[in-house]
Amino acid sequence: MLMTAAVFLCLSSAPAPAADNDTANFETGLTYYNQSNYDEAARIFWRLAGTGDPRAQYYLGIMMSTGKGTSKDAFGAAGWMRKAADQGYVSAMTYLGYAYSVGQGVTPNQGEAYKWYAWAAKRGDAVARNSLGMMCRDGRGCKQDLKLAAQLFLLSALQGHARAQYNLASMNLLGQGMRVNYAAAARWYDAAAKQNDMYAQNALATMYRFGMGVDRDPAKALALYQQAADQGHADSIVSIAKMYENAEGDSTKGPSDVALWYAKAANQGNVEAMHKLASFYEKGVGVLQDINEAARWYKKAGEENGYAPSRLALAHLYETGSGVEKDLSKARGIYQKGAETGDPYSQLALGRLYKSGEGVRADPVTAYQWLALAANALPDGEDKNTAVVARIEIANSMSETQLNEARQKVSNWKPVAPPAAKPKIQ
Repeated sequence: MLMTAAVFLCLSSAPAPAADNDTANFETGLTYYNQSNYDEAARIFWRLAGTGDPRAQYYLGIMMSTGKGTSKDAFGAAGWMRKAADQGYVSAMTYLGYAYSVGQGVTPNQGEAYKWYAWAAKRGDAVARNSLGMMCRDGRGCKQDLKLAAQLFLLSALQGHARAQYNLASMNLLGQGMRVNYAAAARWYDAAAKQNDMYAQNALATMYRFGMGVDRDPAKALALYQQAADQGHADSIVSIAKMYENAEGDSTKGPSDVALWYAKAANQGNVEAMHKLASFYEKGVGVLQDINEAARWYKKAGEENGYAPSRLALAHLYETGSGVEKDLSKARGIYQKGAETGDPYSQLALGRLYKSGEGVRADPVTAYQWLALAANALPDGEDKNTAVVARIEIANSMSETQLNEARQKVSNWKPVAPPAAKPKIQ
């Protein structure tokens, strides 16, 4: 049964923590744990957990969940956490909230997750308050309540929880549960960024880059992007490449620096960076020209990850034979896939092939269909004008019967869903 946000406001106080059964032994076990002597720590925690010590039950649960000092056992870990939580051990309550939210050692149950997070949040746990806020924000286990989510994020943020500070900043930025407030967003992003939260560093960098809630400062933006990039944040790596490319914040960087940063992001799976790197290899910008390498990156971004600009660029290489063996059949196949998913540029290219009969048997009806769809969807500009002119030209060569058939195809056409990107192996 889903719980409402009101549950948080009316929860009774938790039972008092269990009495300290053996403080000296527990502290010894904790010392072993902190020293990574997990075998000795587990030996002590096992004994104390059996006597009902909630602290030992909690730490034993943590060790079982990670397989440190004992066999890894998510179900056993959840069992010990439940014993500790039932005695009012707040950290165990928070653990159970997470366990139920993701199904770790228990059957996933968002209502149960909400309940345990709410118990811990009521007792002041910063992690639980942030997690409960996310559930209220997203409507998981409860009705969506953005105002309550913002309140919970604020409580956790004031306790210094970096993720809550980031979440609160984002709500200020987007106006969720409150009015849009760029200045407040920047302050909270700054608080989280100072705790080395890479997402906050990236967000704050963007605000400095474009002057949102702060004075525009490209150099500061670049420094913050660098901090996030050092932790592997792919979007920050791309932003650094873009800033170097546009001489923002540092005018000393050249094409080779730009290519290097796009390569870093591309190797992390960022499709925009893959496309940019491919274009650099195609044109010899910042790297030695290598059409084969360009084709490899276009294929990775376009065919493996569904990035339309790369798919189109790869097809163009095959169509023109620029640096690769000319293969109109491959080009047509790629254009076809893009056209069927609704990409107007692929529709234009495919319509041209059917109009001219290059790499495919000339078919005025199919040519008209794709050219008309492209003309309807393309933004104003040269490509749209090309599609319109080509459609008129092919129409002038068609019979009335062919025109009616082509127009019916345009009317009945529906895009197919693009192929899902291949999952990343973490």
